[in-house]
Amino acid sequence: MTHHTIETHYDLTLPPLYHRLHDEGMLDWLGGQKEPLPEGFDWAKEVYPLLHENPPLLFHTGGDLFLMSTQQILACDCPQYWRGSRFQLIPFARGIDEAMHWVFLYDKEAEGEPMVATVFEDEEEAQIIAKNFEDFIFRSMLEAADEIDKEHLDREYGLDAPEKYRADILRDLDTVSPYLKEEYIHALRTLYHGIVRQTLVSYYFEGSQPTEKVKEALLSFEQIDEEIEL
Repeated sequence: MTHHTIETHYDLTLPPLYHRLHDEGMLDWLGGQKEPLPEGFDWAKEVYPLLHENPPLLFHTGGDLFLMSTQQILACDCPQYWRGSRFQLIPFARGIDEAMHWVFLYDKEAEGEPMVATVFEDEEEAQIIAKNFEDFIFRSMLEAADEIDKEHLDREYGLDAPEKYRADILRDLDTVSPYLKEEYIHALRTLYHGIVRQTLVSYYFEGSQPTEKVKEALLSFEQIDEEIEL
């Protein structure tokens, strides 16, 4: 089973960058394991250590996001309204609780690559977060260094948590750099090497410009953060 099966199943074309990342193993969060995983298989013990040093896409910078395998995408029990008269949605990632999905949003009234949106399974609306897959990756990686939950990070990493986290997100940047435009790589590298600041509840990395200004300068488009009815 290949990712081209997804295109056949949905009768839509996936973004070229998605194809490239898939072909080069950057979308594999299962460490080469075949599905279904063996009963009792411990992903944290068996897979995480193997991927930690050479991470696939958004492995440390995706927050609650988990990239879905081809089989998981095809097995997704998607609501009927995800395939409407105007908009069609293909999931490619899910949240920890599986209620939230990140999707390619195809607008039959627009040309070019699909936008990226988030959608909850019990809500008939989606929020547009990027105009294409590359911008989605960049936005996700920007936000990974901003408003980081302090309690969670300290619990996850222990002593000197922000610096250990910095090392991990820099690993993500190293492996994804061949796939992003140079201005995106430069902006992320500047941010990730910035000073760690903190509030009462969060950490954030301070680059040469505030994260929101970077997003506005490089990612802004007419429909960003717009909610649409499906």
